[in-house]
Amino acid sequence: MTIGVLVPTNGAHPEAPPHARPIGRAALLLAREGIDVVFGDTVLDGRIHGLRAVEHGWEAVDGASMVGAHDRFPSQLRADRFERIRAGLGGVELWNSLEFTMLCRDKLLSQQRLESLGIRMPCVEHDPSLFSARLAEWKRAFLKPRYGALGIGVASVEPGSPLPSTRPGVVPSRPDPSILQAAIAPPAGWASRTVRVLLQRTPSGGWFQHTPVVRQSREDPVANAARGAEVVAGPEALDDQCLGRIFDSVAAIAAAFNGMPEAERMVEAGVDLVLDEAMEPWLIEVNSRPRGRLELMASQRPDAYSSEHIEACARPLRVIAAGAKRD
Repeated sequence: MTIGVLVPTNGAHPEAPPHARPIGRAALLLAREGIDVVFGDTVLDGRIHGLRAVEHGWEAVDGASMVGAHDRFPSQLRADRFERIRAGLGGVELWNSLEFTMLCRDKLLSQQRLESLGIRMPCVEHDPSLFSARLAEWKRAFLKPRYGALGIGVASVEPGSPLPSTRPGVVPSRPDPSILQAAIAPPAGWASRTVRVLLQRTPSGGWFQHTPVVRQSREDPVANAARGAEVVAGPEALDDQCLGRIFDSVAAIAAAFNGMPEAERMVEAGVDLVLDEAMEPWLIEVNSRPRGRLELMASQRPDAYSSEHIEACARPLRVIAAGAKRD
């Protein structure tokens, strides 16, 4: 069976062979299990045109019939192309469905839904006329684009800071409405400590939590690797008690997803948490296009994390194959 992975290829073969990248090694592993993986951004009548990993390199594929497609396409930045892909799917099921992606993309709506299911998150305000009053109450907050991603447009604010009603978003020409999310006081000695956990479904329908990855800074309230934050594996930075609380929090979030119709075809999500003064985790947002954190850990400690990274690439595709067999 063929699983399509929707990613931009622009008609070019990657310079690096499959063995050089975890996703390539995952595709070779799955091929030995009878799962054909084709990467591409051209889909017509349920058939994908793209590339597959083979032992000697990358092989062009001219129209393979798919049993399912894993959506990893940057649809905000390439909306027209994504609409053409969707039109070409026919009856092929899209995993990490558009409904789930749109729920995660709307930071306000996803918070409201998760809070209604019992998940604790920092207070949020979406009415710009109330921003100043809320900030006076909270003392510190983060001004965010409502539909943001990649940390673009996020600013730490305090009373007296400018509070514009829009923020730069992922699409450069299209500002997003602003939302204000209360800041959680960080642990002593830190300006910020955040945790990313990659949460994935398993072929049996359960959930798997990957090694938590900590981003931390003693100076910057926005802990982001691109801004110089330290990135370290959770077991190397946090004690067992804190790691246990993180595990329990993410398990509760996974259980909440089970109650959401949008998450029916969800295969993975990036769960972002922030640690407070007592080292208790708070959910701040969920991302439907998780990337980068395990890759960074694997590059730093290949002996410890390379195998986990390859499995993280392979697991969603096994889930799609298992779902296709059940259907």
